[in-house]
Amino acid sequence: MIKSMTGYGRGSSSQDGFTFSAELRSVNHRYADFSIRLPRELYSLEDRVRRLLQDQINRGRVEVNLVLDDLPAGLRQVKVNYDLAEDYYLSLQKLATRLKLTEEIKLKHILQMPELFKPAGITLTEDEVWPAAGGALQEALEHLLEQRRIEGENLCRDLTERCGNLDELIMTAAVRAEEAKDDCRKRMEQKFSELLAGQFEETRLLMESAILVDRMGVDEELVRLKSHLEAFNKNLSGSDPAGRKLDFIAQEMFREVNTIGSKAGDYRLTNIVVDMKAELEKIREQIQNLE
Repeated sequence: MIKSMTGYGRGSSSQDGFTFSAELRSVNHRYADFSIRLPRELYSLEDRVRRLLQDQINRGRVEVNLVLDDLPAGLRQVKVNYDLAEDYYLSLQKLATRLKLTEEIKLKHILQMPELFKPAGITLTEDEVWPAAGGALQEALEHLLEQRRIEGENLCRDLTERCGNLDELIMTAAVRAEEAKDDCRKRMEQKFSELLAGQFEETRLLMESAILVDRMGVDEELVRLKSHLEAFNKNLSGSDPAGRKLDFIAQEMFREVNTIGSKAGDYRLTNIVVDMKAELEKIREQIQNLE
């Protein structure tokens, strides 16, 4: 089943004392494009994350946000910025002197100052964190793919309905094209009879009329359009990603419809062409969301 390119997934996992949460968001894009945000200590995981996504996603821009929520107690370390603490203390003393305050400066005053504490630098290896990190990413990816699948089913139903509408328009156009050819032939014969009676051979006039009417025919374009529509439906019902292929087929259908419109000398056929273009435009809009 063809999938949509839009979706969202969230997951979390705890293993070996590590806890990770992951968020994935995907939107339309011509190719598979991954924007990966990782904790600074885990930049080395980017290749693993990318390979995990590439195995499941063929098109779409995916934003990945992986967060380290907790780590084993033995790795939790906090570093005190002693220089900053001394600067705060001296600044508070100067402030108290300037304002002529008698209150004694205590530790609780200094603890309220920002950036006094920060996590100490830690070194983590891919192998020790990947079970938890990969678990969170896999859960988020499963939710993302499920959303893309459901949205893809909705898009396919809509496209199938529009293809049915287009198929009916093609049949209507084929009938009207034959009627238009007959009408045109009759009008030409009448005009020739009125304007050129007795001046040219009747057989030659009829031959020239037939050639001109044939040039106005759209039978070949309708046959090709019908063939493209069948190919479109076949790819739409397939199991492989076909968004790009469907877009190419829709472009070919547009070309055939434009040719029919340029050759049509009948206002009723022109109106049918307008309806075809409207359906094709809606089809192309929906295709842009498919993987």
